[in-house]
Amino acid sequence: MVFLFDMGEVIIRNVRTLPAMAERYGLDYAEFRRDYGRYDKPLMEGFMEPSDYYRHMEAKYGVKVEENLFRTTFRPYDNQVVLRIVDALRARGHRAVVASNTFAPHWNRVSLRPDSPLNHFDSLYASHLIGRAKPDAAFFLYILEHEGIEAKDAVFIDDREDNIRSAEALGIRCFHYRWDDEALEAFFGEWIDG
Repeated sequence: MVFLFDMGEVIIRNVRTLPAMAERYGLDYAEFRRDYGRYDKPLMEGFMEPSDYYRHMEAKYGVKVEENLFRTTFRPYDNQVVLRIVDALRARGHRAVVASNTFAPHWNRVSLRPDSPLNHFDSLYASHLIGRAKPDAAFFLYILEHEGIEAKDAVFIDDREDNIRSAEALGIRCFHYRWDDEALEAFFGEWIDG
């Protein structure tokens, strides 16, 4: 069995950067988030660089972006419950892989740490590196192909319902993680305990 874990709000928590970015420049958050929505997927798929988005911010809002905002406003912490589950799965002979929508500023901040939580995983699939993003089926199909498995041999854990629905439509068993660690541990019991 191969277990696919989302990174943001699953492996790591506190990943939201848009509120801090809007606050830093005195922007209306709702409008800022709405506008950002048009750029999220190109950023996550690696077709747009963060610097391109910062230029957009400068043109649209009349601000000067002199830092890598996606990095400087990113303050995640590791989800130790998930990491313990991953370690237990791997100890039982299962594979655990990262299956995340992300982009370079966030990915590098997490992956380049000597004590990175990503060190707990067998393989890493980051949207900006594979050119595909959830909830597109192509994202999951890419991972299944590279892992050499069928959908029935995969389990996916994510915090977003649209990503869960997409994976389920392919026949992947899923757990919609809503930060209920007790439910998460119970879900994994059959693979860890028995």
